[in-house]
Parts: sequence; C-alpha cells; structure tokens
Amino acid sequence: MLIRSLLAALSLLLLPLLAAAQTAAPASTAADSSYAVKMRAPGVKMITIDGKYKVWTQKVGQGKIKLLVLHGGPGNTHEYFENFPEYLATEGVELYYYDQLNSYYSDKTADKSIWNITRFVEEVEQVRQGLGLDQFYLLGHSWGGMLALEYTAKYPQHLKGLITSDIGYKATVFNKHRFALYADIVRRFAAKEGKTIAGLDTMGMQTLSAYITPAVQTEFRHLHMMRLAQEPPTFTRSQVHITRTYAGYFMPFMLAWDFSDRLAAIKPPTLVIGSKYDFVPTADIDYMQRRIPNCQKYICPEGSHYAMWDDPEHYFPALIKFLRRTERKS
Repeated sequence: MLIRSLLAALSLLLLPLLAAAQTAAPASTAADSSYAVKMRAPGVKMITIDGKYKVWTQKVGQGKIKLLVLHGGPGNTHEYFENFPEYLATEGVELYYYDQLNSYYSDKTADKSIWNITRFVEEVEQVRQGLGLDQFYLLGHSWGGMLALEYTAKYPQHLKGLITSDIGYKATVFNKHRFALYADIVRRFAAKEGKTIAGLDTMGMQTLSAYITPAVQTEFRHLHMMRLAQEPPTFTRSQVHITRTYAGYFMPFMLAWDFSDRLAAIKPPTLVIGSKYDFVPTADIDYMQRRIPNCQKYICPEGSHYAMWDDPEHYFPALIKFLRRTERKS
C-alpha cells in the first residue's frame, strides 16, 4: 500500500512535466536534426564528469557577467533558456548552457546510483571547473532551482550571486498547492458535466490521479505551466527533448526535499523569482526572501512556471536589475 501511494504521488508530481510536453512530444527522444546542429555549434564544450561521462555545455556571448543556468526536470534540457540572449546580450552577460547527465545532448546511463542530490551537486562543481568559472552567477529553474540551492550551500565561495526561478523551499508545501490546483480543475470539469465529486479536496493523491484526464492535464498546462496561446517553437523543441526514462528514479528524493532549515545559511546575494500563476505559490517565494539573509524577490505578475517565456516583459527586467545591483556592490 505504501509503495502504491508513493507511485501515485510520483505520478501526480510528474504530471506538469508530461502535460507541458504532451501536445508535441513523441514517444521517444531519438536524436533529430537539432542534435547534430547543437554538437557543432560555436562555443560547445563537452565536459567529462565522474571520470567517464560527458555532458554538453555551450558558451554564448562575451561579457563580464558570467551566468550558468541549470534546467529543470530532471531530464529537461537547456533549450528553454535559449531566449535569454535576446534580453541579456546587451547587458554584458556571458551565458553558459549545460545539459545535465541523462539529458538530451549529454551522455545517458542506466545506472540508477547517479540519481542522488549529492552526486548532482558534484556534477555542477565539475562543470564549473571544466568551464573555468569563478565568481559567477548561478540560475536554477524548477528542479534546477533545487540543485542551485544545494550547490550554493556547499560551494558559496565560487558564486557572485544566486537566482532561483519558480521553485519553493519544501516539496510537501508546493506539492500541496499543486494538488489543490489540480483538484480545482477536476471540480470545474465535473461541474460542466453536472457532476459533483465528494471529498475532492481531502482525497489522497492516488485517488485524485484517477480524475486527472488528458483534458485536465492540458488545462493545468495552460493555466500554470505555459500561458501563451501559441507555444514558441524553441520552447516546443525543448519539451520534445525531455528525457522521461530516468526521472522516476529521482522522485522519492524530490518528494521529500526540504531546504527550509538551510535557507539562512545561503551566503551569496540572492534573487528568488516566482510567478503569480505558477503551481509554486507566491507564499513560498515570500518565505524564502524573509529567511535568506541577502535576498530580494520578484513575482512575475503575468507568468506561470515558464515565466521566462510567458512573462518575459517582467522576468528579464527583474533579473537584469538584480545583476546590475550586485555588480555595482561587488
């Protein structure tokens, strides 16, 4: 029973990721034409990690400000950050993309032992060393935000600044909010059919998951993941390339992740970005801002989970303001 409940919780946790990709993603992520193009692109460097795997990185632009970005998932790709140069190039930002191990452009392994946070933190550190970065900015989005917090807790001396994007401080807190958002959509869909589902707000994840139809998933996606009426091709490509095969190995950690007791130990200047319509509640962002010592916050008023795409008019000015302010003080 406990295993079944955990799997149901895991399934619900993965739904936003799957829903974001369901309209475009094929059954597999076999290499397509973009793979060869990326491998030959200017600034690409394959970095050896753990002594045997290679991960894909790319330097884009030149500037005094060095920014390494950590994608979500696990299993997403750097591709949804590809609109960053459009907004940051004129700010002197030297951008570093990086596909984590088992992501589309990096090596794959069936070794389940890699799926632990300690190893992923060390992977980021090996990438930093391979890129020759020091006194750089680290931006992590979603799962990448978890990883960025964990990295910063261990290696603060290398960072000039930290940015977390659309992630909270404790999985049980933002997953409770996500559950409520799904329940609300299920309730509305049932009402359209003249139905009432008893105990919707208090039922467990295993029971609720039975009501999360493809239509409910699509509605959740449009309300809380990507709110643009027409999805940009770059973003669609990133969703097609999500590696889902291995993500389930890591979910028990993600379900139990709790950084709340360590927020006060974060040393670098920090910006926590949230979004009004994200499944991560803005209260989480407020909580983080109050407990991280040198921390600013920004809530994107029109954004959802991928606010860099559906609310760039607010997302990037907030990021640029933080970078400028931190640079002036450094």
